Amino acid sequence: MLRYTCTSLLFLALLSPVFAQDYTQSQSEREQQNIEDQEGTPRAKKEKIPYPDKKRGTELGIDISRFLLPVFDEDRFALEAHIRTNIGKRTFFAGALGSETVSFDDKSYTYESTGFFARAGIDYDIFVVEDAGNNDNILIGLRYGYALQEHESGSITIEDGYWGDYHSSVSPYTFSTHWVEAIFGLRSEVLNNFYMSWMIHLKLKISSGNSELLEPYAVPGYGNGSNAFNLGFSYVVGYQIPWGNKKAK
Repeated sequence: MLRYTCTSLLFLALLSPVFAQDYTQSQSEREQQNIEDQEGTPRAKKEKIPYPDKKRGTELGIDISRFLLPVFDEDRFALEAHIRTNIGKRTFFAGALGSETVSFDDKSYTYESTGFFARAGIDYDIFVVEDAGNNDNILIGLRYGYALQEHESGSITIEDGYWGDYHSSVSPYTFSTHWVEAIFGLRSEVLNNFYMSWMIHLKLKISSGNSELLEPYAVPGYGNGSNAFNLGFSYVVGYQIPWGNKKAK
């Protein structure tokens, strides 16, 4: 018992200077000290990290997510190629060109569509990194999209047991669709000059010509033709042809 008591007293003795207040100071000195403690020392101004010299060049790639489209919708098939090139230290021109076909036949409705699409816009890299040799990007950007397609319905049947079935069709005709989209994505150099990137696309339809006659099942590059707003995803694998890079010292 005595051992524990002595140990406790020794512990309190060691801590007493920490909690003790210096009463040798005058009242004014103590008030000044309190003000300084409350105000604290001024923080050092954080130095802004400059944007690093990342690799520049022109990237050519394909959207491999398009090959998975038939898994989720067996009636659709699409191909899409991408290009991205530096127009500034951290800005890029980005474009895409592709095609899409749709074909299905159910009991009361047949539909066929084929067309191409194009997108173009600007990306901006917001990823500032201190690691030397890190060429990854976090991108935000805007795109303008355009699609031209021809579609038709060779057979439309409306069943009616009283008046009899109604049969009709819509001949092939061509129309265009315009939209804008905002993008956010990540781009990473997985091997020397080989990049993989994924993007989320928020798409807003501007106009669609003569779609009232036959509403498109899907607009190439845009998605569901009946929606004013669509959410898209792309996963691009590409190779960057380097140019305009500083030689290593």
